[in-house]
Amino acid sequence: MARQRLVSGVVLGLVGATCIMSLGTLFVGPRPAGSSSKVIRYNVGLHPSQMFPGGAATATAPPPTPMNNAAGRKPRMPPIPMPFGDVSVDMTMMRFSHFVPRLYNFCRGLGMTKGRIMPSIGFCADENQGFPIITITKHFGAYPFTHGYIGGIMALDRHGPHSHHGDDFVIIHAPHVGYDPDSEKYGIYRRRQMADPHHSMSTCCGKVAGTLAPYVDAYEKALGRISVREAKDGVVLLNIGNSLLNEEEDDLGIALNFDRLLEPEALENPLLLQSTSVVYIASKEFTDLYRSIKTQPSNASPGGQGSQVLGDLDASGVAWRSLKDPSLKQLLNKDFFSFKKTADDLPGEANRFERTLVPHMPFILTHPAAPEFTAALIIMQAEFDRGVHSIVTSDAYKNRNCMLISGLNIDVAPPGNDLEAFPQTMFLPWAAYVQLEDGSQRVIEQDALVSLLHKQPLENKDALDVERGFAALSTHQMKRIVFHNTRDDKMDEVRVV
Repeated sequence: MARQRLVSGVVLGLVGATCIMSLGTLFVGPRPAGSSSKVIRYNVGLHPSQMFPGGAATATAPPPTPMNNAAGRKPRMPPIPMPFGDVSVDMTMMRFSHFVPRLYNFCRGLGMTKGRIMPSIGFCADENQGFPIITITKHFGAYPFTHGYIGGIMALDRHGPHSHHGDDFVIIHAPHVGYDPDSEKYGIYRRRQMADPHHSMSTCCGKVAGTLAPYVDAYEKALGRISVREAKDGVVLLNIGNSLLNEEEDDLGIALNFDRLLEPEALENPLLLQSTSVVYIASKEFTDLYRSIKTQPSNASPGGQGSQVLGDLDASGVAWRSLKDPSLKQLLNKDFFSFKKTADDLPGEANRFERTLVPHMPFILTHPAAPEFTAALIIMQAEFDRGVHSIVTSDAYKNRNCMLISGLNIDVAPPGNDLEAFPQTMFLPWAAYVQLEDGSQRVIEQDALVSLLHKQPLENKDALDVERGFAALSTHQMKRIVFHNTRDDKMDEVRVV
């Protein structure tokens, strides 16, 4: 069962693979007039034009031929729990070169008109997003407008200009994360334009990595200032450095949750005061977590050695162990600490990226997945929620066919020995919002969205021949360019060199 989310007293949940939710259940704040909180179920085998009761969309493309290569195969990986709902990654990703024609055919099935669809992208500025942009241009027949800022933040003040550039509209929003198949690591990407092989593999997305860096550093340092051991009587003890206890000496901006880390009233009644640290009795919650981890003893930490009291406590021969030990890092999980910096400390649009991540930073740093991957998923989820709310409260797309689809671009690094290879970008769909010119509105959740996309044909008969188009630019007779000299009312022709 997918994790549920509580918004304004309404519990949301994915209802199997065929759930479409109306907007009234999803967004905090003003809702559009007439919005409903009814959950609508539909058969994912339906043609897109049949999703909306009453025939709101007229199909202008033939019903899709099922192309679902995942049919009959079950995911091996469970969904990833995330702040805005679980994200399925197994059996959901697809090549970007497959995603775009499927998306185009889906849009045509909703009633959008060939040659009248104006795409827009909410991408980061990295050069490895170029191939996805070329692919969108090829299949939609227009270079996309842009709704994107660095890091995958959406520029929501651009709905108005976008709505004046076409009849139907598709906004493709996707933060991105690099992936190196050789090292099997997320958050890095090979920059072929850099000759030095030691620097060609760099962070991706750099905005994500740069934002996370000080928080990762603070968390790692905090781990080094906390040690744990079990006394001979079975009591689990925590040795915490003074800098984590004294706000005047705080250099990390981390606040420990003592109510959950320590036994009741332990903070006011420490077991032992030392020159640079304090020893406390751990809470039952922390004790149970510690005992559940099966690890091998590691080298003793120097903190506490030389004390007669701790010498007595160490009679069992069990040494203090720093939480920097890779096998113990998970003990300082998201429930046991927070960062003192809050969203209120990061005002303005320029800080939106960090402001979005700060409340979830303990979750990001302690998640089993790579921090860059986890952070990109949070941006994906948060910006989709914000983007849909902005569309339904704006008049820009009123009585127009419009879709916002959000996902994650995974930039698979090209091999180092192939200087002409395009990045093999993968797309992980998250959710889509569809509204039609008759006012119908739907949010399509991940399972249903993936099923719908897989049922679309990979062939797009409307796709541009990009090479022929470029060739025509060099061979067709050029139109003359003139300037009107208003002073003497003459037309001056510009000569081309």
